[in-house]
Amino acid sequence: MKKSLLTIFIIAISVFLYECKKDPKPDVFRVTEVDVDASYRTAEINGSYTFNVIPYDMKIIYSENDDLTDADTSMVYVGESDFYVSVGSLKTGTKYYYCFECYSLHSSTRSELYTFETLKVEVPIVETFEVEDVTLNFASCGGNVVSDCGAEVTERGVCWSTSQNPTINDNKTSDGSGTGAFTSQLSGLSSSTTYYVRAYATNSAGTGYGDVISFTTLKEIVKPTVQTLNVVNVSQEAAVVVGDVTSDGGAEVTERGVCWSTSQNPTINDNKTSDGTGMGTYTSNITGLNKSTTYYVRAYATNSIGTAYGEQRSFTTITVPTVITEDVADVTTDSATSGGDVTDDGGATVTARGICWSTSPYPTIDDNDGITTDGTGTGAFVSLMEHLESNTFYYVRAYATNEKGTAYGHERPFRTEAEEEEGCEPDGVIDGHEYVDLGLPSGLKWATCNVGAIKPEDYGDYFAWGETETKSEYTQDNSITYNLSMSELQSQGYIDGEGNLTPSHDAATAKWDGSWRMPTKDEIQELIDECSWKWTQINGVDGTKIIGPNGRCIFLPAAGYREGSSLIHADYDGCYWSSTPKDYLYNYHAYYLYFYDGDYHVHDYLTRCYGHTVRPVTE
Repeated sequence: MKKSLLTIFIIAISVFLYECKKDPKPDVFRVTEVDVDASYRTAEINGSYTFNVIPYDMKIIYSENDDLTDADTSMVYVGESDFYVSVGSLKTGTKYYYCFECYSLHSSTRSELYTFETLKVEVPIVETFEVEDVTLNFASCGGNVVSDCGAEVTERGVCWSTSQNPTINDNKTSDGSGTGAFTSQLSGLSSSTTYYVRAYATNSAGTGYGDVISFTTLKEIVKPTVQTLNVVNVSQEAAVVVGDVTSDGGAEVTERGVCWSTSQNPTINDNKTSDGTGMGTYTSNITGLNKSTTYYVRAYATNSIGTAYGEQRSFTTITVPTVITEDVADVTTDSATSGGDVTDDGGATVTARGICWSTSPYPTIDDNDGITTDGTGTGAFVSLMEHLESNTFYYVRAYATNEKGTAYGHERPFRTEAEEEEGCEPDGVIDGHEYVDLGLPSGLKWATCNVGAIKPEDYGDYFAWGETETKSEYTQDNSITYNLSMSELQSQGYIDGEGNLTPSHDAATAKWDGSWRMPTKDEIQELIDECSWKWTQINGVDGTKIIGPNGRCIFLPAAGYREGSSLIHADYDGCYWSSTPKDYLYNYHAYYLYFYDGDYHVHDYLTRCYGHTVRPVTE
């Protein structure tokens, strides 16, 4: 029995040893999925695999050659069914071939061949920071090199110019190398100047730029600029000096005036006036002067930086005559009279006196449009101005000259009369009243006279809106349409369905009968749009001549308007009612034609209670 058991044990051991000498079952390795994230010099590879045994190691084999010669390897991190490997120190813009080799106890197995390609080197990606700490000639900026794009950033900074899209060929800073944020300082800038700046970064592929940002340096504050224009009206104890602050230097002018002394180059520590603030022309009155004394005067202006002075000018008291300019009288279209009174000869004989005039202020005997010579000595004199232009604004001053110089009186402005215009002839008569056809697109005909007038230049009668009788006073209390709404005007029969006065409340219809009526707002607008307007005079009456597209004309006198019992602005402006009320929150207004010298339009400012003139129309 024991012998049989030993025999069986020996046979079992022999079978086991025989089987162990046989080849093991071949290993089966297969990559099922690969995901490559290649950068400029690195690649990260994720994937999954199957293997019929548990691997104890895996590596990646990669090369620029498809036969994997000159290959490099790297160990792979292996999970139960997935793997990950990161490959570095690669060449940029290069195609690589690779496979995976898996190891078990019995063998090693390679996967099929794969490829990936690294990114090509590009110019860096850079951001521009906001500009800060801006002063007159300095600012700080900077940037952030977000990516070197495959090649080392050898230089970075900001570049700027007064032109858009600056480059490193313009002004620039150099603020280190590599990626990341940096700060730059821009110096040597000009004040009050707009600059354009952007960050840059340079690598072997070139230079990349950030967004362009603009900024303006601060304005440099300096002392003001002031001029001493002239010294006028010098008398025994006083003078007038005109100054002009032409620039505030970038800060508010807190004081201006003139300073004077008997010594040259006076300052505000000497005698001075204080004549307001800010820029512009101003007049300073110097008083308390001594007779027969030479003074030096300068205009001044002060801001936060300091005080600036104008040119020095000198004058001597009581060395030139004292003369008064008389009022201008007897004004015509081409002539006028004035004169003067030499009240003091200044201690020397007055050798010439008269008046000088010009269309510009402050005429002199050397700069004028006309001059008279009216005797010598002190006393009053009368002067005639001739050959003037009609309807023109002039300035006139009396003058008197002695051996020390010429003095001038106060300036007197005046305007010559306008030349008389020829009247406008009528085209015919309708219902007893003359009319003119101006050739308007609507075919509307306009009367030659106002309601209540006999001639075109007569003012005629004045009516409150919606009323047909004149009154001694025009007030809110006695107006029958003041404060009536549009619905009330219509329900009470004042206006029709189109929103215009009905015949019984139309002053033109009530007074002239027939087809005559007041114009609507739109018909007045047509007169404005289609005709030319000229301010003129007819028979001494100011007004406007309206010339239609066909050359025919009408004349509207500047009749003003009535408020209370007073006539306002006669010979200055004209107010002519339309038949159209204004639909407005406040029920006070109606539209009317308003004009004066230089302007004409449909207006609605004055309320319905005022007395306006009426110029009728007909079809």
